[in-house]
Amino acid sequence: MGTPRSKGGWGILLVAVLVAVATHAQAGAFGSPLFSLEPALDPSDLRSVLPRASEQSNFLLPELDRSVLPSEASDSSLTIVTGRVPRNGTLSGALRGSGVAPDMVETVARSLRGVFDVRGARPGDFYALIRDQSGQVLSFEYQRGRSDVYRVERDTGGNLIASRETAALERRVIQLGGVVKRSLFDALTDLGEGPALVHAFTDIFAWSFDFSTQTRPGDEFRLVFEKFYDKDGFVRYGRVHAAEYRAARREFVAVWFEDENGTGGYYSPDGNSLKRAFLAAPLKFSRISSRYTMARLHPILHRKRPHEGVDYAAPTGTPVWAVADGEVVFVGWAGGFGRTVRVKHHSGYVTSYGHLSRYARGLRVGQRVAQKQLVGFVGASGLATGPHLDFRVSKNGRYLDPLRMKSDSGEPIPPRARSHFAKVKEARLAELREAQPALVLDAAM
Repeated sequence: MGTPRSKGGWGILLVAVLVAVATHAQAGAFGSPLFSLEPALDPSDLRSVLPRASEQSNFLLPELDRSVLPSEASDSSLTIVTGRVPRNGTLSGALRGSGVAPDMVETVARSLRGVFDVRGARPGDFYALIRDQSGQVLSFEYQRGRSDVYRVERDTGGNLIASRETAALERRVIQLGGVVKRSLFDALTDLGEGPALVHAFTDIFAWSFDFSTQTRPGDEFRLVFEKFYDKDGFVRYGRVHAAEYRAARREFVAVWFEDENGTGGYYSPDGNSLKRAFLAAPLKFSRISSRYTMARLHPILHRKRPHEGVDYAAPTGTPVWAVADGEVVFVGWAGGFGRTVRVKHHSGYVTSYGHLSRYARGLRVGQRVAQKQLVGFVGASGLATGPHLDFRVSKNGRYLDPLRMKSDSGEPIPPRARSHFAKVKEARLAELREAQPALVLDAAM
């Protein structure tokens, strides 16, 4: 943190940690207490395996400023804990599971707050914590993916200071085009792209087209998007600049545009926002098993009764999201609907999500949720013959057919920005027209 750092005993410490990280990565033992270092370490025994340790992980433990350590501190008096955030776990939970005291976990989380919210930790990310014999945190490092490193270190005054480092990445803009043979997912992955790009593409048109049920062989797609690379290769996707999807007798085109305030969104070529008040569907589903009707033969009760919603068949555990911004007004068991969530929206609209297997973590009545925020997971609770979501929409107490409901559009491009939008649009559409598989447009940083 601006003070010269010791390269002696701490260099040995760093080598040992890297070797241990590599060993634990191979053994799958991340998440448990690592070790307290023994003083009798011979660096000549470790140098030969250090390159291999570095290849095993991009993780780098910080070299502490020895001048800020207590005078009686020695390498053997330090405890070092390393690990990975587990699947379906949290960083705080992983630290506690590694034997780190709750108050120390809170200290780390509070110190990081200015640069990183620990609730955003992702499975597989690395962490390392160094503490002394008294339990005082000397250093903490968290590596998110391959590009972001968050550190907490003590300064000369003994205060914990947080910082963030972002690796320099090479940005490439890619044009891609293709034809659907089986599904859009298969078409894009067959071209060498990953699921994250598929999701980004489908999210753009989520308000007007349901790729789960409406995609057909022969549909065409084009897109212009960013990819970021480090010295080891591809790291992550960036922004989709423009996208086009041509289905039978329907064509969808989107252009990303930001105003002078940095607020951005996807717009049609005529300047209308693609975002609508309600999404076309509250989940990625395999089929519609039951539609809105006033006389359906109930599969369990075996009598005709109204079905004032839509049943979406999907595997147990499929994420369910809110179709619009709103406030949670009910979370609990609702008779035959089983585990249910209800969300109140503007203009008297209420959406209901029934037969859930479980709720989103921490979801509660009174909580504000954003459009496409997770509210629960598909299940078969209540009166259900199999896993599905019972989705309902009402307005001022009267149920509507979700499949026929018209949704208000977002704000169009304002008059003051139309000339700028026209220039951006023409450039993006020109790139779309030339889209070919994996053609690189530029490599600007």
